[in-house]
Amino acid sequence: MSVSDNTKQELALKLSQLEELKKSLPSYKDRQCGVFKHNDSVELWERIEELEAEIEDLKNKEDK
Repeated sequence: MSVSDNTKQELALKLSQLEELKKSLPSYKDRQCGVFKHNDSVELWERIEELEAEIEDLKNKEDK
């Protein structure tokens, strides 16, 4: 398996993890119901930001 294939698989995994984290946010559920109470935990948002940074790094790595 080439480096590019590994990067693509890792990117897909990170994107999936990010989507699952976002779906677990109370504010995501609130938006689905049309209610806007935001009780999101700081730790969850920090993890989301970390994943987004990792995804950006992988995309940049893939473009090279």
